[in-house]
Amino acid sequence: MYPEGYGCYSQQLQRPYFPLHELRDEEFVQNSPLLKLKDSLLDAIVEYVPLKDRLLKLRSVCHRLSDSVKRSVKSVEFLRDELDYCDDPKIAFFLSVYGKNVEHMNFDLYRSCLFREYTQWSWRQSVIASVTRCSQLKQLDILICCRHRLRDMDLQVIFKQCQQLEVLRMDASYINGHCFSKAPTSLRKVELECCQSLTKQGFLGMCTRLQQLQTLLVSLLPCIDEQIIKRIGDMKTLKNLSIVADPEQKMNQFRLAEIKRLPKLSTLCLDGVNNVTDKFLGDLSESSSPAFGSIEHLSLSFCKNIGPNGIAKLKNLPKLKSLNLDGLSKRDISIGLEAIGNAGRLERLMVSENTFVSPRTITDLVTKCDSLRTLDISVNDRLKDKGFAEQVYSARAFSFGKPLVILTDFKSMWRHLPPFSYQSRVEIVNLNDRHPEEFIDAISANTPQQLPRGQLIPDLRRGNRYKMFDFSLDTSSGEQLSDSISLEKLDQENQPPVDVLGPLAGLSVKEQEDLVFALMQYQQPFDATGFMDYNQCLIPAVPQSSFTDFENSITVGSAGAPGPPTKEKGSEKILKHSRPSRPKRQAQKERAQQRRSGAVAAQKVAVPADPSFTEDDFPPLG
Repeated sequence: MYPEGYGCYSQQLQRPYFPLHELRDEEFVQNSPLLKLKDSLLDAIVEYVPLKDRLLKLRSVCHRLSDSVKRSVKSVEFLRDELDYCDDPKIAFFLSVYGKNVEHMNFDLYRSCLFREYTQWSWRQSVIASVTRCSQLKQLDILICCRHRLRDMDLQVIFKQCQQLEVLRMDASYINGHCFSKAPTSLRKVELECCQSLTKQGFLGMCTRLQQLQTLLVSLLPCIDEQIIKRIGDMKTLKNLSIVADPEQKMNQFRLAEIKRLPKLSTLCLDGVNNVTDKFLGDLSESSSPAFGSIEHLSLSFCKNIGPNGIAKLKNLPKLKSLNLDGLSKRDISIGLEAIGNAGRLERLMVSENTFVSPRTITDLVTKCDSLRTLDISVNDRLKDKGFAEQVYSARAFSFGKPLVILTDFKSMWRHLPPFSYQSRVEIVNLNDRHPEEFIDAISANTPQQLPRGQLIPDLRRGNRYKMFDFSLDTSSGEQLSDSISLEKLDQENQPPVDVLGPLAGLSVKEQEDLVFALMQYQQPFDATGFMDYNQCLIPAVPQSSFTDFENSITVGSAGAPGPPTKEKGSEKILKHSRPSRPKRQAQKERAQQRRSGAVAAQKVAVPADPSFTEDDFPPLG
């Protein structure tokens, strides 16, 4: 029998009661002093935590840190942050959550370490999809491309979605330049490496569109002439100009005098440009030149047509602090360097790659120029004497000049010097330690990348970057093939990915180590053991705090010349794939369809009828 009052809706049901103080005792309250900071200070601290640890460990601590992590994701470097191993859907989900605040994206060596090789089309679509999800993007880096590269149509899509883009650094091997007609006018820095396909019309259109450009770098530009130089001279806001060429290739005959019309030019890099002459240096050093009072850093590496008289005229530049003279091996430039040393304003000097200069000139320059801070004498057989080492050391160790850093690659010449200490006024840094078992007390334990910021100027050796990116380990062109195969297999634009090893799989273990150390020193993925696994190659990880900047790591060593390395005579010939034109591909496709449908019948070859014989052909045997 039902109880009394059953089914009455007016009756109040008894609900469970939990006191608030009991819940309070069971919760864990975050009362760290770190959470009492302002949002701006907290975000600045959180940015130092690696991205992977931020998302997996720091974000789940509390709501305050979760919001700070979301605001701090402003830079995404796929290789360093270990996002290169994620599939496209995972990257799309990550950018849909955190892409609103991203201002910098780095695609260096993107999709080059995976076991599953990406096709040209899928790689490009992955880059475009990632970039277009970041509407606040201001800097885009796609410099180191192991196999695939962007096209003009890809940049048009990126420019349309990223209207606030300020810095663009990319490999322009397949760019002809018409995409820059729709580039955002907010661009202030453009660096285009390997511009073999860039047309004159496209370059002039870019200069016309980007009136407020401050930094311009082009390497291997085949269409450069006086009209282009004149158009560059009209860009009055330009502060950094770099034109890198191959010194072994012939260039158009043009004058560079229009460059002196840039009133704000502070860094001028003309690596491998044979059109640089003593007359141009004289015009640049005239007091009537607009660029006379603004040039601070000058690079003339591997410019074969300059001599001591032209270099001596550079002493008139009042603000000249850095000078790169790598590879000037044809003429003795000692007289010119003596004139610059007497001025006493130089802070950095590069004379590597067998620059023709006498040891006495370098010793006098170190003695007279108290402001000299960096001296690079690596890869120079003329400066490998033990007596020269003692004279250079004594000229600065017992003087009142600034502390001097000497970059060298020859240990033996410093054997008899006093042991190095951090109180020493001369620090000797070894670049290429080919014999690590040999220990020299006078040589510093620091690497070139551990030097303080300001010792090395990346803009002085643009040619080094081109040489490393385009020719390192023969990975300059992903279209290189060792065997001749059919055109259907070569055309990978419309084919699905193949589960094969990546483009780095063909390299030996030693070559992979060299590539990793050269390109990943500033962005190494770490794990709990202190080692990183790069294509099953264990390499000791180096702390990030020991490096100042990735570009500083390529300003040391083998000079700034962009010349490709010489190949051995017995090396195999590399076949490069050139895709057929669109009409030819369409014709091939139509013929294939006709063969499959049977529309084109094979021509039948007429078969002769069977021979007919009569009895007369076989007379009786009798």
